Amino acid sequence: MKTRLIMILMLTATLLGACATTREMSIHDAWIRPSTMGNNSAAYFIIENGTGMDDTLLSVDSDIASATEVHLSMVMDGGVMSMQQQESVPVPTSEKVEFKPGGLHVMFVGLTQDLKVGDTITLTLNFENAGTRIVEVPIREP
Repeated sequence: MKTRLIMILMLTATLLGACATTREMSIHDAWIRPSTMGNNSAAYFIIENGTGMDDTLLSVDSDIASATEVHLSMVMDGGVMSMQQQESVPVPTSEKVEFKPGGLHVMFVGLTQDLKVGDTITLTLNFENAGTRIVEVPIREP
C-alpha cells in the first residue's frame, strides 16, 4: 500500500512538472561580429521551437544598419562562396535552427554605427505564429 501511494505521488509530481513547462520560441547563444560604421556585419543565434507547432521566421529588424536581411551562405561550384537572401526561414516544431558563420545568418548592410566588442544591440525577430521576440545581443569576436 505504501509503495503504491509513493508511485501515485511521483506520477502526480511528474505530471504537474510537465504542465508547468513553458512552451515557447526561444532564441539563445546570440552574438554579432564587431565592425565599423558604413561596413557590414552579421548576427548568429539558435532558434529553438518549443511551441508545439511549426512556425516561420518572417524577418529580423534592427536600427543599426541601412538594411537587415536574413541570408544563407552557400559554396557554389568551384568553391566560390555566395550569399542568398531568404524571404523566410521555416522553424519546425521541437527543432532548432542554427544561424552560424558559413550558413544562415542575419546580415547588417551599411552599418549606421560602430559595433564595438562589449556593446549590446537589440534585434526584433518576427515569427508567423509566435509573434515578435526581442533579443539583446552582445557584440563579440568570433
